[in-house]
Amino acid sequence: MTLLDRYLLWALLQGGAPVFLLLLGLFGFVALAEQLEDVGKGAFGTLEAVRVVGFQLPRIALELLPVTCLLGAVVGLGMLGNHAELTAMRTGGLSVLRLSRPLLLLLLGVAAAALIAQQTVIPNFEGQASYLRAHSFASTAKSGDAFWTRSKSSLVRIGGIEYGAMPQDLEIYELDSEGRVAQITQAAAADVLAPGEWLLRDVRRSRFRATGIEQSAHETLRWQSDIAPEQVAALVRADHALAPTNLLRYIAHLDDNGLDAHRYRVLLWQKLGLVVGLVGMGLLGVPFAFGIMRATSMGARVSLCALLGLGFHLLEQAAMQVGLLYRLPPALTGLAPDLTVLAAAVAILLARR
Repeated sequence: MTLLDRYLLWALLQGGAPVFLLLLGLFGFVALAEQLEDVGKGAFGTLEAVRVVGFQLPRIALELLPVTCLLGAVVGLGMLGNHAELTAMRTGGLSVLRLSRPLLLLLLGVAAAALIAQQTVIPNFEGQASYLRAHSFASTAKSGDAFWTRSKSSLVRIGGIEYGAMPQDLEIYELDSEGRVAQITQAAAADVLAPGEWLLRDVRRSRFRATGIEQSAHETLRWQSDIAPEQVAALVRADHALAPTNLLRYIAHLDDNGLDAHRYRVLLWQKLGLVVGLVGMGLLGVPFAFGIMRATSMGARVSLCALLGLGFHLLEQAAMQVGLLYRLPPALTGLAPDLTVLAAAVAILLARR
């Protein structure tokens, strides 16, 4: 790496780090305000709310990376442009593509770190956040790897969670109007099709009658649960918190059992498209430091890029909803926004080289 590359990298880090910390602090404060609304429920206090947000910060940071890369490139290169340093470099014979090389290396490094965080840090931290959130419900408790939760008519024990989304080793105690156990259902695993609908697998059921105990076995059995959606969320990890490898395994499980895995395929492609999106958003900031945009004030450039970042986020959300609604190919749904931004950035750079 040449001296020029190191100088450009340092300028980009100086531009990106404050932007990242500012956005992370802002969105972290918003997340904390949401958690504080539940303070006082069960054993969930202010300290637990702060800890939950602390565990959620890696996910929040990951969601902010695309707009951070865009704004970091604009601010970092913009400072060099405002001091005519970019003009001097261009006069010395360096092309826009050559000046973009350090930015590309930095973006690839950030993308690699983001992929590692998706696989390791975020799933573990979100699991810890879910455990703390469970304290906001007086009817939910955790003992070792097992969860206990109670609804109006049932008491449920879950021995563990596979793939972050599939309850294992279940015991469901159905209660009668007098609070006595009327039925016990044991299942090896379950697929949570919806908060109120579970598909139990390898089921053994015992009904307590006046005449004795009736026992039955089922390969699969649908269970209409009255467990609150918030309690389910405390037990089963949210889709965005699943590691890519867990998504792959869960997709294979759903396929093997004839269940719809389209949503999870879209989520997997969205996670894999992170690299493309980060590179595209970062490179999109380069033209703002050259040409006519250089004459625009830094505040105006940052504001415009913030709007572009918001537009990219909305495009991702809209693409996912449209893809799920019309069952478009998962790869197209997950990668379309990222590829669009990357193609636009490359086209602009080639036009200005």
